Amino acid sequence: AVTDGMLIRVGEQRYILPTTSIDMSFRPEPAAISTITNKVEMVMLRGALVPVIRLHRLFNIRGAVEDPTAALLVVVDDGGRRSALMVDELLGQQQVVAKSLGEGLRTPGISGGAILGDGRVGLILDPPGLVDLARGGKADVADLAEARAA
Repeated sequence: AVTDGMLIRVGEQRYILPTTSIDMSFRPEPAAISTITNKVEMVMLRGALVPVIRLHRLFNIRGAVEDPTAALLVVVDDGGRRSALMVDELLGQQQVVAKSLGEGLRTPGISGGAILGDGRVGLILDPPGLVDLARGGKADVADLAEARAA
């Protein structure tokens, strides 16, 4: 299947994020970033708290931008749950031919792979899977946001 995707960079790794799940991207101001209960990092976006998912932590990537105000936040929506994926750089939009990884290579948060223009393989991110992976069985971030507002 052909997929429209945004090529993103995290550290030295490149990923493809389906454009259908992207709401917006922005560089946050320091005052917009907060931590709830010393665990969940949030960003204030248009009056609402949105959880921040640090892709370099999920995938154990070294050399990535650590400061959210120096990175970009890409807001994704997976049907009601908005999250901000922290990335180093947006490299551009492109169409890719998505391929399944096969049973032995399936990884949460990854929906497939594609050969990029430079011949490298780019993994296609699965935003709902990333949100589930980031939650890791923790309390619902919407519940945490409500607790902070109260």
